[in-house]
Amino acid sequence: MIKSYTLSPNRKSESDASLVSIFAPVRSELQAVENQLLGWSKASSQSLRAMARQTISRPGKLIRPGLFLLITGHFGYQEKDRIETAATIEAIHAASLIHDDIIDGSALRRGKATALKAFGPEFSLLFGDYLFIKSIARALDFKNKKIARILAEASGQMIEGEIEELSQSYNLKISENTYFKIICQKTASLFQAIGELAAELAGVPPDLSQELKAYGFNLGLVYQIVDDLLDLQGDSDETGKARFSDWQEGRITLPVIRALKTWPEKQKKAAASWLKKEKKEQKLPADSFNNFLSELEKSGAISSSFRTADKLADKAKNYLAKLETSPYRESLVKLVDFVLKRKN
Repeated sequence: MIKSYTLSPNRKSESDASLVSIFAPVRSELQAVENQLLGWSKASSQSLRAMARQTISRPGKLIRPGLFLLITGHFGYQEKDRIETAATIEAIHAASLIHDDIIDGSALRRGKATALKAFGPEFSLLFGDYLFIKSIARALDFKNKKIARILAEASGQMIEGEIEELSQSYNLKISENTYFKIICQKTASLFQAIGELAAELAGVPPDLSQELKAYGFNLGLVYQIVDDLLDLQGDSDETGKARFSDWQEGRITLPVIRALKTWPEKQKKAAASWLKKEKKEQKLPADSFNNFLSELEKSGAISSSFRTADKLADKAKNYLAKLETSPYRESLVKLVDFVLKRKN
């Protein structure tokens, strides 16, 4: 077990304070991004306005636009389009979350009702599509036409990853390679695109652009692995969603894949039986989930998965080695640690 990964009741305020400190160099820019996102709720349609207020106008940690602004800030890029680009990045992320919630049937996100819960699947699906299309349309208006191409490619990768993940639902034979292919597409692709976008707008040399893309890519992998661990060990009051939701939705994540490699046949059959009941929406007692978590911990799969995330975090930080010292670079390093150790 990894004691350092176990949650404590006061962690939320600590992690929030840490993120405020990390984004201190771009605080005013992030506020401008939030103001832009609020503007998305002023759509002509009353229904669109209501859905925007429920989702995009109520952003979360703003890690993705914050990351973009830290990189552009490091290189001294101060053009107005950096705010619009950052807001567009967050809108694409919001669209992907809306689609996620529809696929997973999630009623809560960040402790609040999802668009699915508030408006139903039909409206939510259309609004997610609307956000994707609107985001790319906005990007086409930017002076630098490469922005739209980069964001369109990342959006396509994210959707491909979601499709592959859905196709692997309830598959206990999923391989680690397939798992990593999924998270590379559905999560890491946008982080990588952020590094590429920031480098493009700031006009950095190609070799350094590759380093920033690799930094974003590895940060995205860390983010998703930790997300999967939080689903098992996190405090639902902090994460804003129910524990074991991945398992209940048939999503087989890295800790489970690794545990299955070590479990005897009898244990594998028991896991398959639990999963079959979940697929049939038969409610399982809380003890079943606690026992399941205990078996995962005993197998060493949870600590092993965290170690993988830790190695990827080191890899991400190594890609910042060529950047000169600055408050922005310092924040980029700290952001990796935050993502690795976050509790929500």
